[in-house]
Amino acid sequence: MRAFALTALMALALAAPLAARAQDAGALPADLAQRASRILNDAGTRRYEGNTQIESGDVIGGDVAVLDGDLSLGGRVEGDLVVVNGSLRLLQGAEITGSVLVVGGDIAGQDSAEVGGEMVVFAEPVSHCRRAGVVDVTGDCTGLAAAAADASGQIGAATEGESDDWDSQDDGRGHAQFVLATGRSYNRVEGLPIKFGPAVETGGSNPLRVRALAIFRTEQDGGLGPERWGYDARIEQFFGGRRAFRIGGRAFSVVDPIEAGHLTDLENSLSTFVLHQDFRDHYHRRGWTAFATLAPRQWPLSTTVEYREERHRSMAPGSPPALYKNDEPWRPQPLAGEGRLSSVATIMEVDSRSDAQDPSTGWYVRGELEKALRSTLTRPGANTRDAGPLTPQLYDVKWLSGTLDIRRYNRISPSSRLNLRLAGAASINGGGLPPQRQHALGGEGTLPAFPLFALDCGARAESVSEGSSGTQGNFYPRYGCDGYGLFQAEYRGDLSFRLDLGGWGDDEDAEYADGGGWRGWASIDADLGWVLFVDAGRGWRGVDGYDEPTVVDVGAGVLVGDLGIYFAVPVMDDRDRGGVNFFIRLAPRF
Repeated sequence: MRAFALTALMALALAAPLAARAQDAGALPADLAQRASRILNDAGTRRYEGNTQIESGDVIGGDVAVLDGDLSLGGRVEGDLVVVNGSLRLLQGAEITGSVLVVGGDIAGQDSAEVGGEMVVFAEPVSHCRRAGVVDVTGDCTGLAAAAADASGQIGAATEGESDDWDSQDDGRGHAQFVLATGRSYNRVEGLPIKFGPAVETGGSNPLRVRALAIFRTEQDGGLGPERWGYDARIEQFFGGRRAFRIGGRAFSVVDPIEAGHLTDLENSLSTFVLHQDFRDHYHRRGWTAFATLAPRQWPLSTTVEYREERHRSMAPGSPPALYKNDEPWRPQPLAGEGRLSSVATIMEVDSRSDAQDPSTGWYVRGELEKALRSTLTRPGANTRDAGPLTPQLYDVKWLSGTLDIRRYNRISPSSRLNLRLAGAASINGGGLPPQRQHALGGEGTLPAFPLFALDCGARAESVSEGSSGTQGNFYPRYGCDGYGLFQAEYRGDLSFRLDLGGWGDDEDAEYADGGGWRGWASIDADLGWVLFVDAGRGWRGVDGYDEPTVVDVGAGVLVGDLGIYFAVPVMDDRDRGGVNFFIRLAPRF
């Protein structure tokens, strides 16, 4: 029943954002959208983000644009004015020599100001796309990459991004570069992976992309032996002249996290290095894949079908340095299913978010189905403290797993938004999954009032010592549950204030007859945010019916740009595992 529900939910989730896009398409007239985008991205435009105030007496030469916030104008704008997803308040004496366009808000105080051109209001908030500082509100973001490249004056980037598809270089021109960069995350298994090698992309509408990177792991025993080295090579060719369809392949020997989506790579790296706390568990993958991807540029939908031929094995934690608790041992790793795996995966993604990093509107949906075609993945033999030796165990040879992540971002007003997330996974055919395909909840990325991996279906009830495959050390026998469900909701708002600094004294322009008045000599403008949130989750293991009961937490936080300072408390927990937790995030929670 759980498997059927997950499959049906995946189909509905992938259809919903596409339907919403079809309904919303053309909501903002094309001429207004193009006009707003042009002014927003013009090099001569003075652009602001968030609630903004232009004081009486201030003069701005040129166009002005405000994005995602209200504008209070008391001064003079010598040009056009655009406000996107916000309202305009005109104070007494305000002047605008050009025209005014307000999208997603209204205008107040028209009688108090002088406006040289027309004033146009479109009341409904709009979604927008952003890349490298370039903003597009037209609803068709296909030219955004090229516009971003032109705006930045760069032909290709000389850094290695986290994406595997080179989208940041999609400008129609060829590129050749030598990549030297750190890997995805500083972690307790390989330390800081360093990647280096060539990356080439031919020009034209059907480019060929080739990237061949060597990987040097700073945390591996054996000097400069083979354990220190890995590789990641990828090739892909576009077809059809529209960059909508491509096929390719990849050969690799990498250390991958079992689950990586709940915290960013930067957050996990800093936590590992500074606090001696690695939020992820890892395993080694070596092999090759072949894939085909369809991603029409006029739609936010992409679909990938991938064949995988891999060999997996467990890895023990090393001893990478940390600033805090450096003398303490690292948390054990779980035993991975070891052996060969042949599988086929289908991945569908819908992304209509206004911004990939901190969206205010739109959908993000990602679903994946993976079917094991042939598998020799086996739990290695191990020794326990109390239960005696664990014999090697072959995992289900033809398991079928599914994951689904649905996120909806809603702008309630120019200064508030409601964000929702529903995520889940399951063994579709009811069989047990190997540890590298299992799931666990708990910690700042999922249920922050509960310890890391608190909902792991008993996987960390005891540690074992492995004895059969040559990787020595303490391990956990598994990673987590075969399935889980997670719901997250948050309501966010803005908190802006102005603090004037100064004192009382004599002033010829004082407000009072006796010459005493407030003399201000400095001011501080603060734009903060606040958030209230609730999370609920549960997990289960299909083989033996082990269930983790549903737990719930609530919390609040203050946002300073991308930095969030939060606290969370449990409100439902049958096993009394949670507690008050104060924590910091360097990115939105989801």
